[in-house]
Amino acid sequence: MRSADSLACLLLLFLPFAAAADTDGPYVMRNAAGKLESWSAEVTAEGARKRVVPAAVGEKLAIPAVGSLPSFEVRLRPPAGIAPDAIAIGAKEPLFVVADTHGEFEILVGMLVKQAVVDDRLRWNFGRGRLLILGDVFDRGDHQTEILWLLYELEAQSRKAGGAVYLVLGNHETMVLRGDLRYLHAKYRASAELLEVASYSQLFDGGSVLGQWLRSKPAVLRLNEYLCLHGGISPALVDHKYSLADINSAIRAVLMGREPAAGTENARAEFLFGESGPLWYRGYFSDESAGATATAADIDGIRKYFGVSTLLVGHTRVPAITPLYDRRVFAVQVYPRRDSFGNAIFEALLIRDGKFLRALPDGRTEPL
Repeated sequence: MRSADSLACLLLLFLPFAAAADTDGPYVMRNAAGKLESWSAEVTAEGARKRVVPAAVGEKLAIPAVGSLPSFEVRLRPPAGIAPDAIAIGAKEPLFVVADTHGEFEILVGMLVKQAVVDDRLRWNFGRGRLLILGDVFDRGDHQTEILWLLYELEAQSRKAGGAVYLVLGNHETMVLRGDLRYLHAKYRASAELLEVASYSQLFDGGSVLGQWLRSKPAVLRLNEYLCLHGGISPALVDHKYSLADINSAIRAVLMGREPAAGTENARAEFLFGESGPLWYRGYFSDESAGATATAADIDGIRKYFGVSTLLVGHTRVPAITPLYDRRVFAVQVYPRRDSFGNAIFEALLIRDGKFLRALPDGRTEPL
């Protein structure tokens, strides 16, 4: 049993978020018998505790309210199948692209509500439209769990409406899933201790609902003529002649705990998780690149190799949605934050009827 001193220390760890919320989770895990359980870390007037209740596919979970936003429900589904590497959608369907939300649930939801992607009860409101998340839901902010559950639920709701939600993995997803927690918010370190796991990453292991769901996602997705990913495609990746299937299967294998065999398989995994791989590459930005900046000829080679017209990327911060390389690359990562007056600073990319628009938190759009 935890001593009184260690419990007091744990309560101190929870203080940064206890005033705004009294729970973290749920995390839906498998117990020793293989049954699903919902785990929540709670802070009440009586102290901190771990709450465990049975869960099952088909049942609903309540996701607690955050700030002025309402709570919402999530229906648990069977384990996700492996997401495709390439998807063809109707050319007239709008595509709403968000990158690097980093736990800023209220700013993200504010944008989605104002842009009519979800309604004020956080239900899908985008019809046959598509919502694309370019990775990095995890780390830095203190409401990443709510974002993950919202995307999980919207994925199912959108399908019923003829639309879709797509998530590609970012470097922060792969870091957390592999146990690299250097950017994790202190709230989640406290949660891990209260939930009695040695590492926060265990709450997203392959047997958990969200952990399995994340491992089903690609790192690079071809969506019609768009190549969608978190970091970028380097010229070196094309030189290696890695296909989308090569990229996604190799990254997924590592995340599933399958150690790559020595030789070619190991070299591929090391490359894909490195600075020239699709999770980390910053070579489209001269001020950020650790190596040579990609040339216009490099971009054309990448487009030709993957059979696309345009690359959509996050990972590297820009002050506004920015077209690069004569509009052949769009940089989407406008970091979500608030100014000194509490106003949200955030942008998303909306592609509608072939036009590229800057989507703003107040519901306006501007042509790019």
